Amino acid sequence: MEFFQEEEEEHPEQKGCCAFLTVQYYQPYFNVSEDDVIDRIKASFLPFRKDFHERVAGNPDLWGPLWISATIIFLITAVANINQMNFEGQTTYSVDYVPQSAALLYCISFGTPVILTIVMKILGSDIRFFHTVCLYGYSMSILMPITILCVLRNSYVQWCLVGYGMISSSSFLIMGMRKILGDLEQAKRYIIVGIVLAMQFSLYLLYKLVFFKVIEKNSTE
Repeated sequence: MEFFQEEEEEHPEQKGCCAFLTVQYYQPYFNVSEDDVIDRIKASFLPFRKDFHERVAGNPDLWGPLWISATIIFLITAVANINQMNFEGQTTYSVDYVPQSAALLYCISFGTPVILTIVMKILGSDIRFFHTVCLYGYSMSILMPITILCVLRNSYVQWCLVGYGMISSSSFLIMGMRKILGDLEQAKRYIIVGIVLAMQFSLYLLYKLVFFKVIEKNSTE
């Protein structure tokens, strides 16, 4: 509840103990244009840029994170099925990838910001929940080109792509939070960075092993 109360301070027109249960509460976080979303996605592909925080600080959005996750779910389902169909001439199309990828991506996309926000507030940071969701959601955009390139049925190439994605997205998150981390003591910064790296490692490892396990297992035959 504390998360939503703080967001109400930024939008004073949204008041009440259950304001976060209304559609109107979330409208400000969809107040972005298509060009805004595209510009933010482009910026997320350059993980060491230092201005992403400034880009979204005054207007964090949920549209980008939701759209990015939905696109990755579609791409995972398509690419994983293409690879599976190419193996031994299989022609069946599995929809199991949809709930699996949706569960993984949406749980990570919105679960990790909750954990980060709680920990950072305990450590004395004034980070905003929806800012964290926005930042983390855009960090996942690197998975779009990586998923497309995973159509290459080579385990080593796929592991390199996954490794690059983890490094790129982790760097993007840390750079995006650098100003907030700068206000914390050094030991507390290490805790936050450790959580970010652990969650990103878990995400990309599950991504590879769950959705492209068949490729890895049979590519050596």
